[in-house]
Amino acid sequence: MNEAAHTHQIVILCSDMLFLSKITGVAKLLGFSFCTALSSKKAAEYLTEEGSQLILIDLTTPNLNWELLASIHHRNPHLVSIAFGPHVDTDLLEQAKAAGCTQVLPRSKFSAQLPQLLQAAFESDQNHS
Repeated sequence: MNEAAHTHQIVILCSDMLFLSKITGVAKLLGFSFCTALSSKKAAEYLTEEGSQLILIDLTTPNLNWELLASIHHRNPHLVSIAFGPHVDTDLLEQAKAAGCTQVLPRSKFSAQLPQLLQAAFESDQNHS
């Protein structure tokens, strides 16, 4: 039971299967457990109060539910969330910030810094515990 309190889990909200395989590959390499979701609703179902969690949000996922994402952030103020999307779609990136995402990055920066982002998210989470 004590182990569960120290579990690091990543919830990945992404519908791009090629990019999803890159994210899951890095997560596996770093020893993180993860689950994938194709909808905001499913991602919300995976979030729990137990252990450390990080949510990664691909902003190109169809039909993102911005109200649900905002409520997730409101209910879980210590939840670290990283949203990523096309650098040219500034409206989408702004919507993610407005929904409460901890970090909002262009997809290229997210991709280039993925291992460091995952590790830093959980280090930051431990500082809030």
